[in-house]
Amino acid sequence: MSVNATVGFIGTGGIASALAKGFCGSGDFRGKVHVYDLDPKRTEALRESYPDSVVVAKSNQEVIDAAEFVFPTLLPHILEQVAPSLTFRKENRVVHIAAGTKLSKATPWFEPAQSVVRAVPLPFASRRMGPVVLFGDDGKSEHLLSLLGSVVKVKTEKDLEVLASVTGLMVSYYGLMGEIVKWCTSRDMVFQDALDYTNLMCEALSQLMRKDCPEDIEHFLMEHITPQGTNELALNMLRERGAYAPWIEALDKIGLRYDV
Repeated sequence: MSVNATVGFIGTGGIASALAKGFCGSGDFRGKVHVYDLDPKRTEALRESYPDSVVVAKSNQEVIDAAEFVFPTLLPHILEQVAPSLTFRKENRVVHIAAGTKLSKATPWFEPAQSVVRAVPLPFASRRMGPVVLFGDDGKSEHLLSLLGSVVKVKTEKDLEVLASVTGLMVSYYGLMGEIVKWCTSRDMVFQDALDYTNLMCEALSQLMRKDCPEDIEHFLMEHITPQGTNELALNMLRERGAYAPWIEALDKIGLRYDV
């Protein structure tokens, strides 16, 4: 179902630009995207890419006045300083994405907006793929976010912060894929062939696990192991060397930033 709405971004850094591109590039988006940033190069780049959809505002307040859905995308400490100087409207629906700032703290900044939800969108929202974590009950905001990917609606704000912690492993995952690809190319493989195969295999593995894995993850693993086979060899060796422990340690450290 198409969405005919006005969307506004306060700040157009990396994640805001990704979201704006996702909306403007969606065949289901029929509205306008209002943007403002202290760096005019950012907003002009978006306007030049999507001249029929993007409107460059003259101030943050102009964005709020024009848009129904408002995404404050400034860094948390900057948003806390800027928000009191802005006047939100009852008609606004705010999608709060500032990392580490709970709704209980942020919601008063946006009063009297009729709706404030919290979300964790990711950079690949620009291509309208992947998950968008959502906490809060506003059907219109949820439908809007569904244009950017698959909405994962959680029951508690803590659940959102747990999943937000997982996003801290994204580049580490790229690093792991990179090491595998480099191992292949060290055996005289063509880079693109190694990159394609490795990532296509992992995409299929992720889809299969998402659809078929029960809560008993160990049972799922054993179902996919051939006794005495190569997968058993690799799993046992990695476990014996504690290869998974640093990943959990990293999650623990990331989680401290979200108080989970």
